Amino acid sequence: MDMLVDLSSRLSSDYEKLYESSKYADVSIDVGNGSNNKVFLAHTTVLCTRSSFLEKRLIGNRETSKEIQKTAMTLEEMSPDVFEILLR
Repeated sequence: MDMLVDLSSRLSSDYEKLYESSKYADVSIDVGNGSNNKVFLAHTTVLCTRSSFLEKRLIGNRETSKEIQKTAMTLEEMSPDVFEILLR
């Protein structure tokens, strides 16, 4: 059991490092509207494994992962602060 907790903690830490560096990011997400917006760089694989909502928005009916590279999306109805919490 301790090994699973340790692995989960390391994965969480790896995701955090990946998010903060934006290295290999393949999607940009413009969150909020007006003066209260922020652009986030993220990783499709991470987003799709964490959220079925984002998976549907990013992949939709596309057949291959090549079609989702360099995707941009807008989420005007969400606060950037809330979205950042979801990403972490």
